[in-house]
Amino acid sequence: MVENKSLNKDLAKEHGLSLYIKTNGKKILFDVGESKKFWKNAEKIGINLEQIDYLVLSHGHKDHGGGLPYFLKKNKKAKIYCSEYYFDKHYKKILGAYIDIGIPYEYLDVERFNFIQSTFNLENIYLFHCFDKKSDNPINENLYMKNENGEYEKDSFKHELHMIIKENNTNTLLVGCAHIGIENILEQCKTEKVEIHSIIGGFHLSSRTSLNKNEKYIDDLIKYLNKTSINTIFPCHCTGEFGIKKLEKNSGFQVFEIQTGSKLEI
Repeated sequence: MVENKSLNKDLAKEHGLSLYIKTNGKKILFDVGESKKFWKNAEKIGINLEQIDYLVLSHGHKDHGGGLPYFLKKNKKAKIYCSEYYFDKHYKKILGAYIDIGIPYEYLDVERFNFIQSTFNLENIYLFHCFDKKSDNPINENLYMKNENGEYEKDSFKHELHMIIKENNTNTLLVGCAHIGIENILEQCKTEKVEIHSIIGGFHLSSRTSLNKNEKYIDDLIKYLNKTSINTIFPCHCTGEFGIKKLEKNSGFQVFEIQTGSKLEI
């Protein structure tokens, strides 16, 4: 519904992410972007988001959940799934100042929200967390949260929720920003005994507030991915142009960048 770039000048873009998915007779929205642009784009291409059955929220940053109040106002039927830590306080540190990038708690509709503590099966959809971090992405260094004492500390990304769709003998992993690290998420998939064949979403290989190209981390990630069962990835959003080009050049699998207006059949 919306992404950083657009294939069509008539469809709005923004630094955010929202994906419309049809699987097993259900209509799913994965994130709601930073504003109401996701809904406006849907109207332009003839998709009725009032009929969404499930909304899955990947993590508590406003570029993925800023459109939430608009969705709640317009869609009255969807069940909403997110991490139990979704509404925790999240910040980005810029020039010494902590900027609030979280989702306000007043957006919570108690009757419709389902908070996932660990894992959850939803028909052919599998929702899960990744709490075990074996490696770190250096671009996360300016992302913070508040602990129980109200003190700032580095974000653990326990508020991230990931989704696997199982269909046509293919397991597709969907991630919002994968702050915790794609490699760590895939290791969690191994623990859950799920072999992943394709990945859609943001890999967090670039940052709007940093000129650091994160090259070593990207190279190490590609080496890791080349040893997995992945055959196709569809990067977007925070993957960044530099990261996407590195993936296209060095990966032993297919890489297709997606933008606002892209259509996939898996």
